[in-house]
Amino acid sequence: MGLTPWFYWFTKEQQSKTLMTDINFNIDKPDLPDDQINKHKDFKKLMYKYQLATKPLYKTPLYKLKFNRIFVIIILVLLVMFIIMEIMEKEKDVPVIETTKEQAK
Repeated sequence: MGLTPWFYWFTKEQQSKTLMTDINFNIDKPDLPDDQINKHKDFKKLMYKYQLATKPLYKTPLYKLKFNRIFVIIILVLLVMFIIMEIMEKEKDVPVIETTKEQAK
């Protein structure tokens, strides 16, 4: 026996109640006022967003991204990691002089 769609699991009465009966569409909306329409007419902003959307991310330098703070944070984290690695490397290079009781006398 094959799987049946979910709407066959209900009775006919339940099906009619769940299918599009509670949804009302308002097709007679009032027109927007001119000042509200003109507020959103910004061709420069539209072109800027279009160019951002169409330019591939790998062609955009990190410092020109909208979120340039992220670039600064990444650089700082890498710098801190580099400094920590250099400090750890210097500690490994320092010879450890073991002193025993016999050498101390």
